[in-house]
Amino acid sequence: MQDSRINYVIVGAFVTAMLAALVATLSILSGSTGATDTYYTVYDNVTGIKYGTQVLYEGYQIGQVDTIEPTANSGTGAPPSGPQASAQISSKGMLFKVTLKVRKGWRIPEDSLARATVSGLLSAMTVDIKGGQSDKILPPGSQIRGLSASNFFATLSELGAQFGDLSNDSLKPMLGSLNHLILSLDKNVQDNLPVILRDVQLLMGNLAKDGPEISSSIKRSAQILEKDLLKPQNVARIDATIANVEETTQNLAKLSAQLEETRQVIHKATLEIDKVVQNNAGNIDETIRDLRYTMGTMSRYVDDIAQNAATTTRNFAEFSQQIRDNPGLLIRGSSPPDEAKPKK
Repeated sequence: MQDSRINYVIVGAFVTAMLAALVATLSILSGSTGATDTYYTVYDNVTGIKYGTQVLYEGYQIGQVDTIEPTANSGTGAPPSGPQASAQISSKGMLFKVTLKVRKGWRIPEDSLARATVSGLLSAMTVDIKGGQSDKILPPGSQIRGLSASNFFATLSELGAQFGDLSNDSLKPMLGSLNHLILSLDKNVQDNLPVILRDVQLLMGNLAKDGPEISSSIKRSAQILEKDLLKPQNVARIDATIANVEETTQNLAKLSAQLEETRQVIHKATLEIDKVVQNNAGNIDETIRDLRYTMGTMSRYVDDIAQNAATTTRNFAEFSQQIRDNPGLLIRGSSPPDEAKPKK
């Protein structure tokens, strides 16, 4: 009887030890043993994240998710503080504050990123902290910038729904229009194909009938071109024409160079004239003033000058008339006396 009690005690102690070892093992595997620091991050979607979800730092386990608390979206990316930080739905939606228990003393840079991700298609969700490059370390209790995971199956389902809408709204009408177009083309082909085939047959018959004549005409044209147009004399003339064109081109190039030299000479002369005008601006102004004075004087006496010129012209005309009548005036200087005596 006493031996059986001893056996019961031994078995109970063994079971208790195994249970304690199992609890310790589970605690070690979950990372909930030892002192921890608390951080938090904010996600707009926590699908697959729950209490005990592993927290990794560059793939190395450093803790686990402790709590998930829904909070109102204040538009700043940080959850509201105070007693009203409970689950409140606002017009901008809802955010989720995820508390992380991290191994005590673990250094997390300020620009680190807590990304919710899965390592494989069938793997469990984890919070993987991508270490930043900042020298400043986040103190315990700080917020780590978060990035929600994209749900592959949800994205695939949304893509399928969009494809269904596209199929109903666009593909089916397009296929209907294409089917209608094909039917119309088929009807037109059936209606017009016999006529087209008849025209083609007629055309081929005409070509077969007139083919030898067309071929002979082409041969005759080739012979005429070879004998008449491409005679040695014509070829020599063509060569001479090409040579003349080349010579003309060279002459034009020389002429262009000469025109450029002439332009430079004219430009230089223009500069010299401009320089002379600038250097003799005073003399030119004085000459213009003298010319203006002379023209003013002439305009004042032009009537007298014209009258004297008219008088002189009239006198000269009378003198010319007297010379014609009596050329001796040039020698004697006066008109001869009239020798004819009047009869008594």
